[in-house]
Amino acid sequence: MLTAAARESIRRQLFKEKEAMEEMREVTSGAERQRDHGPEKGREASDTGLSKWGRKREPTISRAEVDDVGRQIQRLVQQIDELKRRGEMVAQNRNSPFANKILTEVVDASFRLPDLPKYDGTNDPQEHVSAFELVMNLYGQTDSINAKLFITTLTRKAQEWFTSLPSGTVESYNQLIQKFTFHFASKKKARRSATYLFTIRQQEDESLKSFIGHFNNETLEVHDLRIDMMVSILIHGLKRGSFASALARDPLKDVEQLMRFSQKYIDEEEMNTMKEGE
Repeated sequence: MLTAAARESIRRQLFKEKEAMEEMREVTSGAERQRDHGPEKGREASDTGLSKWGRKREPTISRAEVDDVGRQIQRLVQQIDELKRRGEMVAQNRNSPFANKILTEVVDASFRLPDLPKYDGTNDPQEHVSAFELVMNLYGQTDSINAKLFITTLTRKAQEWFTSLPSGTVESYNQLIQKFTFHFASKKKARRSATYLFTIRQQEDESLKSFIGHFNNETLEVHDLRIDMMVSILIHGLKRGSFASALARDPLKDVEQLMRFSQKYIDEEEMNTMKEGE
């Protein structure tokens, strides 16, 4: 591989040779004019672009042309270095499940690896993918880089799964995620049905704050739960009291409104409890 000093030496040598050629042509041209009996014949030969012996003069090499040659040499050297580097990367990772187009993608030297969540094969794989993409969407990396970074989050059984894949079979980030979620599908958290929520009941000695917190956590496991059904189930689980009556009397439009409405009665209950304790 040519060093920067070697490339500069070549450029200087080309320029020196160009200057020497020009000086030699000037001396030769003057001598030819004198030998050929005067300036007119020499000028005539010069005008035709031919030397004394009828040979066509070589074109003059300009400094710009020398610089251009130097730049071309530099580009070729860089391309050779890049091809060599990629070839070494592929050779070093020939048993990797990643295809060559992922292996040859390089993370920029200025990129700082963020704090990414880890996955050991025991939890919901889709939750891990969502958490990973939530972080990586901030950095705008290519799919190939995301694929490389994703496998750094795998530990224990998940890491063993990846290394067991046949070499060269993962060609994209999307394909990697499909294989990942399919393999660990049995670890996916099962969604509860809305009917399960009817089993949640407020205990006699349970505060409204505690019950609402428990109820909210359980509703997160139910997919596409409508607000009207949520309110009906909540009324069914509540102890008799002013809050349950108010929910039945005043229809609510969304979950946010329900939470604000609930907080009002939670604050009221806590204040009454404080007064009773005085």
